[in-house]
Amino acid sequence: MKNFKTILIVTLILDVIQFIPLVFAKMGGEMKNQMISDFNIQGLANSAPALEVLDIMLYIFGFIYLGTVLSVIYTLRLKTLEGLKSATFVLFIVHLFWTLPDFVNLLSGSSAHPPIIIMVLTLIPVIGLCYVSQKGELKI
Repeated sequence: MKNFKTILIVTLILDVIQFIPLVFAKMGGEMKNQMISDFNIQGLANSAPALEVLDIMLYIFGFIYLGTVLSVIYTLRLKTLEGLKSATFVLFIVHLFWTLPDFVNLLSGSSAHPPIIIMVLTLIPVIGLCYVSQKGELKI
């Protein structure tokens, strides 16, 4: 699996899958209520200012993730080995630091992390992007 395109397509698919709950939470409804209950913060659901901050946070995270998805799409268009290696390394860093808070929360005993299966799925792009940024090959 040294092909850049394969790893980038897998990354793109997993990024879009991870982006979907954020969109549903921003739209409100059951997904947002579940997120609020998962935070386990007393009074969050009844505080208008706190809900406004949550909405702003979801809005910001949504745009950050949209930027990440668009960066992966742009990287798919690159044709040179140097460009692909540089872009996949930068994407590796972005994905790594996007997933690190969940793992820190898990290791510290906090309940503010997604289910383990989701956390494993977030590692696939991190590992794949790191690998191809070092050992990737162009397939013509």
